[in-house]
Amino acid sequence: MIILVGSKVDQSSIRNSLGKPEYSYYFLLKEFLPALERLGRVVQVQSPEEVEVLSAQYRAVGEEVVFFSFSPPHQVPLGASCPTVVVFAWEFDSLPSFEWGGNPQNDWRYTFARVQGAICTSAETAGLVETAMPDFPVMALPAPVWDRYGDLAVDAPAALDERQFRFEGIVIDSPALGLSADGLVRKPVEPLPEPVSVPVTSVPSPGRLAEAWMLSKALLRGWWQECRLPLEAAVPQVESTEENVEEEVSESIHQPALHLITISGVVYTTVLNPADGRKNWVDLVTAFCWAFKDVEDATLIVKMTHHDLQFYRVVLMTLLSRLAPFRCRVIVLHGFLDDEQYRQLMSITTYYVNSSAGEGLCLPLMEFLSAGKPAIAPVHTAMADYVDDRLAFPLKSSPEPFCWPHDPTGVYATHRHRLNWQSLMEAYRESHEVARHDSPRYRGMARHACERMQSFASVTTVASPLGAFLEEIAGGSQAAVSSQKDSVAI
Repeated sequence: MIILVGSKVDQSSIRNSLGKPEYSYYFLLKEFLPALERLGRVVQVQSPEEVEVLSAQYRAVGEEVVFFSFSPPHQVPLGASCPTVVVFAWEFDSLPSFEWGGNPQNDWRYTFARVQGAICTSAETAGLVETAMPDFPVMALPAPVWDRYGDLAVDAPAALDERQFRFEGIVIDSPALGLSADGLVRKPVEPLPEPVSVPVTSVPSPGRLAEAWMLSKALLRGWWQECRLPLEAAVPQVESTEENVEEEVSESIHQPALHLITISGVVYTTVLNPADGRKNWVDLVTAFCWAFKDVEDATLIVKMTHHDLQFYRVVLMTLLSRLAPFRCRVIVLHGFLDDEQYRQLMSITTYYVNSSAGEGLCLPLMEFLSAGKPAIAPVHTAMADYVDDRLAFPLKSSPEPFCWPHDPTGVYATHRHRLNWQSLMEAYRESHEVARHDSPRYRGMARHACERMQSFASVTTVASPLGAFLEEIAGGSQAAVSSQKDSVAI
């Protein structure tokens, strides 16, 4: 069997697509490949036209062909001459069920009626599809991530000693920034102040301090200008300010560097897109800094998955300055993590943190759990399929009206889950206490995290039901494809 797979973003464009709509579907496709490769020959395609060409070629020599489109239903190419399966993630309690913008596919039932099956990444979403489309072939399957990271799990107490990891990109490190809320006060008649360096013992070397200080100067100069100027003048002024200091900090800001980052104590890690409002990243940072305002051995590492530092820089610097002073440490990583750097980041992490209002799957959370890292996370949407209090410190939330993210009208047609900030702060404190003083509980949570992911999201666990589903699609769909081909253009 030939399995064609495609998504909007591919290997060549992923670095420049971080944070853009649907960029995460590339990672979803990538994680499903090992399971699909057990079932047939997998060929990645770049366009609907390539699907048609390859489908005709392979079918001419007697091969069965199925196309897996890793994309939201409103973006699935329709009318292929081979069976099409849409693989998608969704994090709301209702499906788009009416047309807008002249695109009938915005009513997802239109798409489902013209493809041969769907794979949802959560049981909740599969249930919604079953209700909307009785007798339509649909199943819930997670991405099989455990095999890639299960080897990192160790049966040991939480590591609290000094450890290091490498990162190539831009590093914003709170102890080196000289943070102060004084810079937020607008005084247009006074000259712009220079930030003051505050020696911090958690910065391991003078060389790294100097590098971070150069970064701090560039970040804070632009930030002070934006805070002190009228809103309408902020953007042009930021551009000119950065041009003035470009020569001084070109290596720190404009040319990502290789950093050796040293940390110790309890380390919390999160990987998120700052443009994604579901992630509640501001709450995640504020709760951390509030919980550990007077605690030195707590570090939060935020890996931002966005291509443009300027998108979130001002919000981040303002936020940290309003929280200052605090003795805990916040490290923000901007840049692309290769596989080895990602594994190093997992290895030095104590807990993974998720504070989102909804998840279609949350690959990073599943990956860190697979590596034996307990979590702080809510138990809703896709996370309800695999998160429980044996591997995580559950967060409280409550439903609130919301809109489908691609609906420009903003009609409240669904719900998201509003985070309880207090429960997040308390989870930080409880998890810190467990890591430092309750080794048996921490080891039990870490062990259960790895075991749960092995039984839920290993290649073997996913490949078996996926194979049965694929046989159903390939065996019973060709007649339906032929009848649809006449009425739907690709």
